[in-house]
This record gives sequence, structure tokens and C-alpha cells, in this order.
Amino acid sequence: MGDWACEPGVWRIAFHPGRHEFFQVISGRLRIVDTAGQAREFGPGDAGIIPAGFAGTFEVLEYVTKRYVMLDRPGL
Repeated sequence: MGDWACEPGVWRIAFHPGRHEFFQVISGRLRIVDTAGQAREFGPGDAGIIPAGFAGTFEVLEYVTKRYVMLDRPGL
């Protein structure tokens, strides 16, 4: 669990098959796009989950701060 802040930019991400991330945006705006092109945007107060095994891009559209929790599935 922690807080994270970042300037605008875009990164490819690939989550471990046993690790999920729950997050809540405190300020700013971000977009997550999976490999099929499905995009989802999040702003202040929005919460989301990046599921285990997710692959795609993570884009910070406006300077963002978020609170996150990583959850590991036992045995993976």
C-alpha cells in the first residue's frame, strides 16, 4: 500500500499473474489501455483495479496522485 505521484507520460505495463492492484485517484487524470485497445480513464475520486496478468499501457494525462494497494494471490 502506498501513495504514488507522477508527471504526464506513457508506459507499457505487464502485471505478474498473481498480483492485482486496487487504486484510487486523488488528483489528476490517467488512462489505462489493454492490448485489445479497450481504454478506461480515471480522475479524482475514481477507483479501479488492474487485474493480475494485465498487459497494456498506463498513461498519465495530467499530473496524478493515487493511493494504491497491491494484492498477491497465494501460490502464484
